[in-house]
Amino acid sequence: MSAVKQSELIAAAEALLSFDSVQTWGGGANTNVEDYYFNKLFPVFNKRDRHWAFLGRKVAEMVRAIPAGSEIIDIGAGECKYGALFPGCSYIATDLVFSSDKHDFSRINVIADAAAIPFKEASFDVALNLAVMEHVPDPNLVIHEMARVLRPSGTAYALIPLVRPEHLVPYDFQRFTRYGIQQLFTANGFKIEQIEGSNNALWTAVNYLSLYTKTTPLQKYGRRSIRGIFLNRMWATLLWPLIEYARLYDSSYPGDFPMYYWVRASKMY
Repeated sequence: MSAVKQSELIAAAEALLSFDSVQTWGGGANTNVEDYYFNKLFPVFNKRDRHWAFLGRKVAEMVRAIPAGSEIIDIGAGECKYGALFPGCSYIATDLVFSSDKHDFSRINVIADAAAIPFKEASFDVALNLAVMEHVPDPNLVIHEMARVLRPSGTAYALIPLVRPEHLVPYDFQRFTRYGIQQLFTANGFKIEQIEGSNNALWTAVNYLSLYTKTTPLQKYGRRSIRGIFLNRMWATLLWPLIEYARLYDSSYPGDFPMYYWVRASKMY
């Protein structure tokens, strides 16, 4: 990209900082964030599942912590669902919009690579990077760009997986340990304020056992086949006590095998 074209793209992108694209569809200041999260934004998530319940809590904490009037960039925003939670802020959504024709990208403000964000240094107070890092070829460059567009003492929020099936294939490149996440952020000028696993080891194991034993028969024999439906329901019945046990007692098991890590980091300089 030529210098002239790049500067024009940066200017056009930064003009959006004064444009609030969320007001007409925001959740509202009086909305219970967790209820809104599960009932409106992600109704397919079961809020009794340990990892989704955790995520609902962390998103609610994030919303409460971000002051009204903040300038927020959502990197890899997808369908921009999180923008509904910030009606009092300037919310700018970027994405490369490659993942699927089943997604609605109509609310994306700027089509951009997460490794080349078209905004000047120190443009934002808050950066969101939620379930994006596994889909980027160069995580270090993405974290560097996130730090670049944040103001000093700005805050980054990230949701990063350790255990997930391959998805959005072939754009699924890596998974991250707690220590890999710490290294990426600190090497790029961030101070980790919080890094927390979404659940403990028992829930991860039971969740994946349930996922594969119940979905494999339907995938193998067909969603309308009697055999597939029978095997699916048989596994659902057999695993129900184990799932309920894991919901109740997961916290008693080791915390080194979560499905996701939630990260809050501040830009140091």
